Amino acid sequence: MLNTVSKRREDRSSHLSGLMDWPAMSVRVVPVGNGQRRVRLENAVWDGLDAIAQSEGLLTKQLCAKLDARRSESVALSSEIRSFVLDYFRRKDQI
Repeated sequence: MLNTVSKRREDRSSHLSGLMDWPAMSVRVVPVGNGQRRVRLENAVWDGLDAIAQSEGLLTKQLCAKLDARRSESVALSSEIRSFVLDYFRRKDQI
């Protein structure tokens, strides 16, 4: 009986393991104010930000500096970037 329960747990955990994989992330150094900051984001967010910057005729670092300048102090730069990328593509889909 105990082996049957253990076997069920193993089957369930192997089935769910794919759902629990964390997205690949990377760190980039971006300008903030008069300095620089390391920002860790999902690769998909960086890819989206790169695509937006290119379509707007900016370097990604320039776009990050603009996002840093507009955010409130209570919002993390990584959160500002994620929200911007999501909002940008949502608006683009509505056009």
